[in-house]
Amino acid sequence: MFEFFRLTLLVLGAIPLLVYPFAVIASPMGLGSKPSINIPLFNRIMNKFFLWGVLIYPIVFFGCYWLSDNFVEYDLILASLPMFFLLLLWGSFHFMDAPAKYET
Repeated sequence: MFEFFRLTLLVLGAIPLLVYPFAVIASPMGLGSKPSINIPLFNRIMNKFFLWGVLIYPIVFFGCYWLSDNFVEYDLILASLPMFFLLLLWGSFHFMDAPAKYET
């Protein structure tokens, strides 16, 4: 039963790897760009975390896959770590843009 949950978590964590070839092209371009506006520090940190997080996601996923396969007593925890990492990436994507300044 636990093996089913472990495999389900790993399959869900592997789905973003289908679009990874496209993201690996865009992330270095975003890391190499210079902003032309003054962006708050929080938004810059979220932007960098998202871009670096997208690049290292395969390492996180395959590392957790290997560890969950070899350490049976922690297999569900290790198999769920890629999903938590994806939640962190989603949050950083949500907060990475600079807030718009509306002139009234």
